[in-house]
Amino acid sequence: MSQSVWSRLPGACVAVTAIGIGLGIAPAQSADDAKAAFAGKQMRFYTMGSAGGGYDAHMRTLIPHLEKRLGATIVPANETGAGGLLAMNRLISAPPDGLTLLLTGGEGVVTAQLYGLSGVRYDARKLVYLGRISGEAKVMLLGTNSPFKSVADMLKSDRPVIWGGSGKTDGNSDFTSIAAYAMGMKTRIILGYKGSGGMNMAIETGEVDGRVVSEEAAALFVRGGKMRVLATLARERSAQFPDAPTAFEAVNMAPARAKLLDWRAGIAALGRLIIAAPGTPKDRVDLLRAAVKDVLTDPAVVAEIKKRNLAVGYVPGEEVEKNVAAAMGALDGAALNEVKDVALNRYYSDPKK
Repeated sequence: MSQSVWSRLPGACVAVTAIGIGLGIAPAQSADDAKAAFAGKQMRFYTMGSAGGGYDAHMRTLIPHLEKRLGATIVPANETGAGGLLAMNRLISAPPDGLTLLLTGGEGVVTAQLYGLSGVRYDARKLVYLGRISGEAKVMLLGTNSPFKSVADMLKSDRPVIWGGSGKTDGNSDFTSIAAYAMGMKTRIILGYKGSGGMNMAIETGEVDGRVVSEEAAALFVRGGKMRVLATLARERSAQFPDAPTAFEAVNMAPARAKLLDWRAGIAALGRLIIAAPGTPKDRVDLLRAAVKDVLTDPAVVAEIKKRNLAVGYVPGEEVEKNVAAAMGALDGAALNEVKDVALNRYYSDPKK
């Protein structure tokens, strides 16, 4: 999350991300300490992502390195659906012993609470953040057979642009709504798809035109030659897709609507987070945070992650806490009510209808 994003929003609390260094970070914990606490134990690592998607790829890349650092056996588990709430519920129901982890999108964690969705049984400001893996911009991903070749094509279309999603706060669907509202785009969002595989198939068959997704996930999907990125939903162009314009370049938005898109882009920058079960003792939290930091700042691991076309941008758990607090308080009541109406009510359709 950048200071420039939050400083555009009146009354926002500005959080400055520090990579690798943050105020109040606990003293480094040794590998021996970690192994004394976790050696021989079985851990469960959940992700909200489906098999083959970006979250799943990140989780499975990190597991062997975390196992080596902790001396534990880590079992991967994909818990898709409800925009990440099913996976979160797995975590918050787990014993507070440090043996259950979750890889999820910080944006979904924050927006589900801000939007007041049913099923939210946590306070984002009180979760146990171990660190951020990466934080990226979101992009518009369309099928190569889509009739829309530019943002201008979508804006002048007589029919709504059809987007796919899994849930209203899956990290992408509400962003789609806010982007469509800010850009003045006729839009329909179909929910209920089971993860990346279901949505990608819908794009390839023409059931939907596209989806909003992280640039990292888009990089995985465009390699098959059936998808392409049309625009980046942020102020700066994506390093992975430098030829795709930003939404702000493609459309002259009204300032009030541009502010909402800026707000949502800032939440996206919270990125992909590793979280431990609430109530985990501080000594175990410190050990887990140290393990996550060791893995995500190891040059060999970073190189492996990048080789798999995944992004890495480590931020310590303590800094994640501050960034989440800033995101939670960035909009006043009137602006939040407006964005809730847009995100939850305007564009959704049941795929069975």
